Order: sequence, then structure tokens, then C-alpha cells
Amino acid sequence: MIKALRLNAADNVATLLEDAGKGETVLVISEQNESLGELKLLQAIPFGNKVALRPMNPEDHLIKGGVAVGKAIKPVPQGQLAHVQNIRSLNLDIPEVMINEIITQMEIEVD
Repeated sequence: MIKALRLNAADNVATLLEDAGKGETVLVISEQNESLGELKLLQAIPFGNKVALRPMNPEDHLIKGGVAVGKAIKPVPQGQLAHVQNIRSLNLDIPEVMINEIITQMEIEVD
């Protein structure tokens, strides 16, 4: 089964450890390789990218490694890719043209 790693108990995202397709179920594991449960993906998520472990509302912080690293700009349902199409970095102001290019290159589903 495809796994996703949650780095810290406070995290609201996990990182995919391999490519996963829309509708696939992933096993979320802790940093101690303990099973934390399963999650169905709402869209394809490539290796190394983040999946929302619980819904986020606009302005909610994305927590990874126990640290706020991003902010939701639109609702992010559980199981959705948490990336540039719905999250903005708290540390880096990425120009819209770059965000659009990332979305195109990664073939991210945008609603």
C-alpha cells in the first residue's frame, strides 16, 4: 500500500512516499513508522508532495514538521493535494506566473 508520512503529531498534512492516483487509498504513518490510519485521495498526488489530513479553511495554517509553513487560500478538503493551487508559503512570495507554471507542469487538478 502507498504510504504517506506525517512528520509531527501537530501536522495537518502528510508527504506521499510514492506517486498515487486519484481515488487511491494511502496509509498514513508516523515518524516512528506507526500506522495512523488510511486516507482516500481526491486527486493524483506525485511523490514528495503533501496531502491534507484534515480539512483546511481559507487562512488556516498548513503545519508540517510541527511548524506553520503555509496558509490556505481556499478550502482544502481532506485527501486533496496541498500545494500552490490552494496554499501560499508563509516564507516565500512565489509570483503568480510561477504558480501557474507549476500547476501546468505538475498537471494539478484545479477546481
